Amino acid sequence: MTNPARAPSRLHPAIVFAIICLCLALIIWLVSYAVPLTLAGQAYLLLIVLLAFRYWPPMIRWVASMPVTHRVVFGVLIGSMILGHYTLNGRTYFPYVVWEIFPFAHEDDPVTCREFIATTESGNKVRLLVEQLFPSIVQIGPLDGYSAETTEHLARVLAKAYNQQHPGDPVWRVDLMVMAVKLPPPAGESRAQPSCELLKRYDISSGQ
Repeated sequence: MTNPARAPSRLHPAIVFAIICLCLALIIWLVSYAVPLTLAGQAYLLLIVLLAFRYWPPMIRWVASMPVTHRVVFGVLIGSMILGHYTLNGRTYFPYVVWEIFPFAHEDDPVTCREFIATTESGNKVRLLVEQLFPSIVQIGPLDGYSAETTEHLARVLAKAYNQQHPGDPVWRVDLMVMAVKLPPPAGESRAQPSCELLKRYDISSGQ
């Protein structure tokens, strides 16, 4: 009598999935040493999108149903977005700009930033924030990189927008302040009360 043939052993799908994930994690870890994580992470996402266009049936049917002209326009738009995402200068390909929600971590101590602090007619101090006065703008570059002329123009635009919303207590002057916060703050000082230094003062009431 001959023994029945043994069925070939197969790995459980969960084990195969775990091995693939570990290999991908190893590749990502190795690539991140040679390429900035900002660019490498976008490359991984782009790879997933391209694989979807090539192998995911709903995506394939959607693209195949487009007229040729629409495919060309769609391809140009996607290409522009990719070029925009692969520049480290966020304003180069506006409106196709790099995704910069958390592109880096501050390692300086103290951490410094520049802000506009306005003084109103009644003497109140208010922060002039772009995202509050212009809600459609979700992100703006740090004031440190602006020229003196651009910074002054921005201060006057923000003051004008604030005055339109608060006509009873308009802005009289705007101070450009540099604020410094130690990490962690020293004893007796909170992050809500950083040290401030006046850099420039703009007189709004006189129009100068």
